[in-house]
Amino acid sequence: MSEIARKELLERIERLIAVEDFTALKALLSASRPADIAEVVEVLDDKARQILFNLLVPRQAGEVLEKIDEAIRSEIVEALSNTELTNIVATLPPDEAADVVADLTREKAQQVLDHIPPAESVQIGRLLHYRRDTAGGIMNPELIKVNIHDTIDDAVRQIRLSESAEDFYYIFVVDDVGRYLGEVSIHALLRLPGDTPLAQVLQQEIPVVNVAADQEEIANIFRKNDLIAMPVVDEKNLLVGRITVDDVVDVMEEEAEEDALVMAGTDPAELDTPHIFRAATIRLPWLLTCLFGSMMSLLVVYHWGSHFSHLDWLCVTMFMPAIAAMGGNSGLQTSTIVVRGLATGDLVALKFLQVFARESRIALIVALICGLITGTIASLILHFGSDRNLLSINHPTALSLAVGLAMFCGIMLATSLGLALPFMFRRLGIDPAISSGPMVTTANDTISYMTYFSLALFFLRLFRT
Repeated sequence: MSEIARKELLERIERLIAVEDFTALKALLSASRPADIAEVVEVLDDKARQILFNLLVPRQAGEVLEKIDEAIRSEIVEALSNTELTNIVATLPPDEAADVVADLTREKAQQVLDHIPPAESVQIGRLLHYRRDTAGGIMNPELIKVNIHDTIDDAVRQIRLSESAEDFYYIFVVDDVGRYLGEVSIHALLRLPGDTPLAQVLQQEIPVVNVAADQEEIANIFRKNDLIAMPVVDEKNLLVGRITVDDVVDVMEEEAEEDALVMAGTDPAELDTPHIFRAATIRLPWLLTCLFGSMMSLLVVYHWGSHFSHLDWLCVTMFMPAIAAMGGNSGLQTSTIVVRGLATGDLVALKFLQVFARESRIALIVALICGLITGTIASLILHFGSDRNLLSINHPTALSLAVGLAMFCGIMLATSLGLALPFMFRRLGIDPAISSGPMVTTANDTISYMTYFSLALFFLRLFRT
């Protein structure tokens, strides 16, 4: 649905709620797609949301709930009664049901699980034991598996008997104890005689992933192998579930969002909470750290200011913002490229020396060009200002050289930080995206100031002698 169509849907829903025409509203919701309803729900107030969910049939309510942002979903599920939640959860696939149940309090979750069929309750309970960002947390335990001793006719019979509403792409083959052996394509089932043993058409082309594998690793495997579905096994190689491409699309969006938030200096947990105070406390540690870093930069400026004459210091400080900004921006570019490479799992990106060889040469070219341009502009400004008595500095050429060289050094140093920190954080088990955040940018500012002031003082003293 286009943006205009979604706006029209929102306006129609708000209008029908305002006039309390719930019959027409229910008909409109029945004819709309869950994804579009989810977008509308996110902008409605609490009262309108409650009305909407009261009119949705359980299956549609579950699909809408699964597509809503986590913070809003938490508010909605807490407002729903146990009966309403039970009806909704009972209609969802186990993996989606587990996402909804995970947002409930422990007491409410247990009450819901106690009132759905035991087999489904056990499946959901198992999924809740896995971390949400692992294969076990995103997999669907509903799949079609057949024994290695079966024939194609046996496999087709199992497909027909399956009650799962989920689409399937492969038939997974296991041994007598349930260990994963391989897969059989649907094409093979339709093309070959029914009495063909599955052992003859068994394939092992699809990568297998462990339940503990990180979801980012899984997304990279799907991307590199152009997969539609992938089996999930436990530590004993027992087949326990499957992950499909629609699950991975959600993972990719989540990972990209997480990196963007970390690079902006906040935490993905902010999106999971509807409470403003809680969101503020998540942002504050990052901002307070940056404030501390800024105070360090202030101390650097305070310390170096005493080494210059008053007139020289006025000219020196003119170029501080440009040098700090260019250093920070170049470091951000490098760290973003490196973080992206580490996130995609490309082997080239994982080799520090290869990445260093490429990025250092790029930085050298950029630093030389920016240093020459900045030094030239500084020279023109300082000489023009001195000639017109707008600026008072005894050695404009000295400061121009310092500005150009400081720009060169600042870019090279910031690039080195932007290159080294993601690898270091990754080695320490910290999200490399932090290396592109405000804390590192603030550190770049302090280093750039120290470099610039040192060079300015050196050249001004050199030219005086």
